[in-house]
Amino acid sequence: MPKIFEYRCDSCGFYLGTGWGEDMYVQDWNGKRIICPHPAEMKKVYEVLGADASQELIEARTGILTDCVCLDCLWKFNLDLGRDERKCPRCGSKRVETVLDMVGKKCPKCKTGTIVEIDTGAIS
Repeated sequence: MPKIFEYRCDSCGFYLGTGWGEDMYVQDWNGKRIICPHPAEMKKVYEVLGADASQELIEARTGILTDCVCLDCLWKFNLDLGRDERKCPRCGSKRVETVLDMVGKKCPKCKTGTIVEIDTGAIS
């Protein structure tokens, strides 16, 4: 079971999210990506794709959404880094970082603090 962390600036408090940085998803028949809750990810996959879904279909319609932040407009969003263009859906900037990659780096908002990973003490 993964630990749950909170990601924020140690100076201004800019909040990047809580979790472990990514979530599994399944794409429904209309193209919508649906988060698969942990630890029952495959239950959601079969619920969406059908109990008889082939391994080939499952591989084609599932992926990992990674928590990201735009360094220009500060928008927080998810991308499938294996399938999606690394580009902000809000402003179009290509200056996009994953939340996990931001840990230990300067805060994109205040430019003085550092993004830290805080152990919430919870696990999922």
